[in-house]
Amino acid sequence: MDSMWPEVEKASKEKRHELVLSGANVSERIRTDELDKNVFNLTPINFLEISKTCLESLPNLLGNLVNLTSLVLHNNKLKSLPTEISQLSKLHLLDASTNEIESLPEEFNELTNLHTLNLNCNKLTTLPNFKEMVNLHVVMMSHNNLTSFPEGLSDEALIHLNTINLGSNEIGEIPDDLSNLPSLKSIDLSENKFDAIPPEMSQCTRIKEFNFKGNKLKDRRLKKLVEQGCKPKAFLDYLGTILAKQKPAEKSSKKKKGKKVAEKDEGEVEKLVNEMEVLRLMSDDLMTVQMTEAVANVRPYIVCCIVRNLNFQKTLNMFKHFITLQTKLHDTICEKRVAATIATHDLAAVKVPLKYDALPPQDIKIHPLFGRQEVSADELVTKLRTEAEAYRREKKRNTFSGIHKYLELLDGKAEYPCLKDSEDRVISFPPITNSDITKISKTTESILIEVTSSTDMHICKKVLDELLKGMLEMGCGNPPKDGATGATAQDGDQEVPKQLTVEQVRVLDTEGHLKVVYPSRTDLNYGSLPINVKRE
Repeated sequence: MDSMWPEVEKASKEKRHELVLSGANVSERIRTDELDKNVFNLTPINFLEISKTCLESLPNLLGNLVNLTSLVLHNNKLKSLPTEISQLSKLHLLDASTNEIESLPEEFNELTNLHTLNLNCNKLTTLPNFKEMVNLHVVMMSHNNLTSFPEGLSDEALIHLNTINLGSNEIGEIPDDLSNLPSLKSIDLSENKFDAIPPEMSQCTRIKEFNFKGNKLKDRRLKKLVEQGCKPKAFLDYLGTILAKQKPAEKSSKKKKGKKVAEKDEGEVEKLVNEMEVLRLMSDDLMTVQMTEAVANVRPYIVCCIVRNLNFQKTLNMFKHFITLQTKLHDTICEKRVAATIATHDLAAVKVPLKYDALPPQDIKIHPLFGRQEVSADELVTKLRTEAEAYRREKKRNTFSGIHKYLELLDGKAEYPCLKDSEDRVISFPPITNSDITKISKTTESILIEVTSSTDMHICKKVLDELLKGMLEMGCGNPPKDGATGATAQDGDQEVPKQLTVEQVRVLDTEGHLKVVYPSRTDLNYGSLPINVKRE
């Protein structure tokens, strides 16, 4: 190849950000010679399309195009993708549909900013784990040779994933944890090899489109609903009835409890009272938070407590309900995080005592929630601002959304607040993010809750009061010691009182004197609500 292709030369001279090579003419040049390697010297481009050609492979030089946000490779003869594709850290869209790709490189899951993945009509048999690809919105891999549901594609970290198309494969089983995906709206698993649909899918309440046709379902009624293309509500309701039938032990237990209540006087109506037990902090307990002079001038108010003996696995959606509760409080009483910010940590991962500090952005090192590695607060905020502006322009909006809308709360700040543990690790960067090293999960049994504010202490306590009340009412605490099984949010009844165990945490001022302890005897005042606060 002696000369530069005219399209490539033009893009280079004019410093273009897009390059399209498509059709018979391009295909003939590739067949006669090969793809012009100068394409991969065009580092400024953010959009590259090579389509409808006889191209069988891409060179390792693909990794040079670090500014690519869209890579379109449909209708070629590609057998594989180079490992270096993982270096395209800004990639949002990859369309490699209608090729002959059999597998993806193991490093593929390093594309953590990828939003849309289209691999329809290939020969895929194996895939990497998708767990780390937390920004995925759309995944399309229909008409391949997949024999199992892609690993990690139903992980709870994929909070944005709304569309899955795996039709016309050879998948033999559907995972029972699809309800982990809070944004899932469309799923296509038609023409596969499974004979049952997990009833737990009834918890995917945001489903608007589904297609499971062409599978040999054993349940005749379910098969009829699927083949006739019933509405999502009818489909989900039927799965819900199956799920309910699979829990006879729970129903039996409820009946026994009902009999005990019925044994009381017929005219007596007993009002069950939920219980919140407050454990007093011992004088030698290391669970304290030391404030510094620096943070007192930046974000001076912090209140913390511990909640023990939790069980987020009582129901399929218990953990999701807890996350939703936090989001609701952030949007309401916290006034979009302007008044206060909530952060939760798995207590088992927290090294005490803690320090509440404020530092220059470049001196704060944090492994952000669902992030791949540690970064400085300066780098994180810069990255988020860039993403926010790009997303706003793409969607043609005047305002930001998601975590990006909280960035303005840091405007004008020379120092940022942070909560550090005894090993000097930053576990929280309010009001932006928690650390991934202390993130909570369905298996978390005890959590540390922090609420910070730049306005006043009262709002911190008020937010915690509401959060603990919500946790008590949803039933995520362990049952009373007498062995009765607590009612849950899914049960929809009040047969058994619920219980929550809360432990005090002290915050010390800059001189080591007590600034605040929560919950104190003046906190958790719920008036006439059926809540008994039991204090040591």
